[in-house]
Amino acid sequence: MKLDHSDRLLAQLNELFDLTLCPPSEYETFQMVGLDFKAQGYESAKLGHVSVQTASGMGGAMEMESMIVNPFSVDGPLFSLDLISAQGKYTLMMELYDTLVDTPRDEAPFQAIKDRYAHIMDIPHKPNWYDDIQYHASCAKLATPEQAEDLSKLIMTYGQRYVELLKDAAPCDVQRKRVKADAYRDGLLSHGGPATDAFLKFWGPEKTGKLFTEVLFG
Repeated sequence: MKLDHSDRLLAQLNELFDLTLCPPSEYETFQMVGLDFKAQGYESAKLGHVSVQTASGMGGAMEMESMIVNPFSVDGPLFSLDLISAQGKYTLMMELYDTLVDTPRDEAPFQAIKDRYAHIMDIPHKPNWYDDIQYHASCAKLATPEQAEDLSKLIMTYGQRYVELLKDAAPCDVQRKRVKADAYRDGLLSHGGPATDAFLKFWGPEKTGKLFTEVLFG
């Protein structure tokens, strides 16, 4: 399976919201835990902040793609995608977080998509500090090579439904939205999370915070 889901979703968002690539940063390329990373941020006055991060290493035996969509100008939830290919298996963390300020939280469309792929094994949920704002319709999956095509369909169907949600979302006050979005971002720096812990371990909160603020979350 080609790890290009972030690029495909990015193209859809760009078509709708006119994304602008952020100026180059020290995190555009970097190395950590034996992996080569690339990270880029995008801004849109119509949407908010979007980032795409990739990593590869171990002679091509491990690949990763990540995407964060942090809408500030429209009242949609925060979207986070992490897909890892390693040792012949695929690990997916695809999550939505309630950073809404006025719009009621509606998980049903995403739960319906998730339910269609119940045959792909769920990774057991471990309690975490952000459970109250994480959608239950978020996906944590472990797929075999034989399930790669279905996993890819899950990612794109779910991601495209999220793009549609943003397209129809009501405009909102940017400052109010940022307060809720920043609380999640800063909470990761304070309390950690599955994709955050490695950065905190190797870089500490200050350098990780700079990456999060300048590139990944905005």
